[in-house]
Amino acid sequence: MDVVKTFLIIGIGLTLYYLLLQWPTNNDIYDVSSQEQTEIKSFNDSERSLSEPLAPLSQANQEPVGVAAQELNYFEIQNNDLSLLVESRTGRFEFSSLKNIAEEKGSGERFNIFGKTYDTNSGRENVYFANSGFYTRTQGYLNPQFEKITEQSGEGNLKVYILEGTSGGLNFSRKIEIENTGYSLKIEDKVNSLLGEDVSITPYVVIERDGSAVEESGLMYTYLGPVFSSTKDTYEKYDFDDIRESSYQNRSAGGWVALIQHYFLSAWIPDQNEEYLYQGRYGENSGRYSLGYTSRDSILSYGETVSTNNTLYVGPKLPKQLVEIEENLDLTVDYGFLWWLGKPMYWFLDLGHSLFNNWGLAIIFLTVALKLLTWPLSAKAYVSMGKMRELAPKMQLLQEKHGDNRQAMSQELMEVYKKEGVNPLGGCLPMLAQMPFFLAFYWVLLETVELRHSPFFLWIDDLSAMDPYFILPILNGAGMYLSQKLTPTPPNADPMQAQMMKFFPLVFAVIFAWFPSGLVLYWLVNMVIQIFQQWWYSRGTKYGTGSVGSG
Repeated sequence: MDVVKTFLIIGIGLTLYYLLLQWPTNNDIYDVSSQEQTEIKSFNDSERSLSEPLAPLSQANQEPVGVAAQELNYFEIQNNDLSLLVESRTGRFEFSSLKNIAEEKGSGERFNIFGKTYDTNSGRENVYFANSGFYTRTQGYLNPQFEKITEQSGEGNLKVYILEGTSGGLNFSRKIEIENTGYSLKIEDKVNSLLGEDVSITPYVVIERDGSAVEESGLMYTYLGPVFSSTKDTYEKYDFDDIRESSYQNRSAGGWVALIQHYFLSAWIPDQNEEYLYQGRYGENSGRYSLGYTSRDSILSYGETVSTNNTLYVGPKLPKQLVEIEENLDLTVDYGFLWWLGKPMYWFLDLGHSLFNNWGLAIIFLTVALKLLTWPLSAKAYVSMGKMRELAPKMQLLQEKHGDNRQAMSQELMEVYKKEGVNPLGGCLPMLAQMPFFLAFYWVLLETVELRHSPFFLWIDDLSAMDPYFILPILNGAGMYLSQKLTPTPPNADPMQAQMMKFFPLVFAVIFAWFPSGLVLYWLVNMVIQIFQQWWYSRGTKYGTGSVGSG
């Protein structure tokens, strides 16, 4: 029976290990500056070594030295959910505001994805923005110098914005289509030439961000960094450390690129019928990361027009909206290696919310469904535990008979198990069987933005935050203690392991104190059902109820 406790300790240890993998390293935070923007590579330049410098940036695409932020001109693109500010000179999407999502619980300040913040520790400015447009080897990024914006009414609930500008003998226009609700924009960029010479134009999109970490609470640490989707890999994480070590480059038909963080993301999605050069780079001087893609060069002659179409998403990780934009974009809702459990779990969680209109009740609904699913396995385990309880007097006699001769006692004990049809490993199966579900549910809760600031009942006003009074963790510890009392301990158990197991309720209560209350609620309901199962299959009759799966 020592092996039973060993398996339990290993299983719980693995669970804690995978949870601690979420803990950020010091490398997740870098000093940043805002002096320059990293360069892109033309689609047709891919034969050049990645170690070579890319085409230099045009200084015209930088913010003019000495120009105050309030002097810059911005155009607003908005619907009922999202507001974006486009900087007129460069065309950058520099600021975003999610109108219906608060920065903090109960705060009137809206959550921002794009924007600029001042880091008081480093004394530098952190930036995060996106842009699309055109690039040449001689001038670098072409500034559209947008001078006016026109708002039009589209079909149905569609809003249409037209931005127009002229710079360097080129006419620029950007058409933005956005629904009344949602977080995606369809963007068409056009450039028309008034020059008397041909110009080689490279269409591009970019997301640029410093490496500053996103502030988290409790044990709520998730991936922050770039993700690329291509024909080579539909979901490829290439984090900030990877980019610092080696720039990313990959040709692909279709695909997309995103920068994801806890609950939110920004992403560029191109026309899926064309081929693109995906890139990820780090600017040593700027301390910022650039990710995006370029398409094939076009030769622009006098009077001709080159256009490019892309979709920009700036908002929360909402699987239903993401999958409508592009087939694999919902993979940015990252459930880890247990995604095959996480996706149906989220579906059930969403179903529970549609039934009860409360995410806490949805968690309970999912927990009960999972316990019903694993009930036959648990029944076998608890019947086995009931048999062991019946054999306790006989085990005690064997211990007295063999004394300190553990080997002889174990041999005779195994013969008793075989004769009575008892599986000595059966008692640990419920705990081990729950581990994959526990891990999958942990990631589902981390990635389900709908739980953010969502109340349950009484003192739980945010299921994504820790229990403010630690009531749920304490109840979990008490439940685990009671479950231990209902679990028979064989006389040949290792005393040290048995002693260690006694501390597990306290250890888990402390750990759960830092978990989101939604996850602790799941574990508490799970524990209550488990205690009921233990009681049910150990009551009255010789071997519990006498039939597996009854009741």
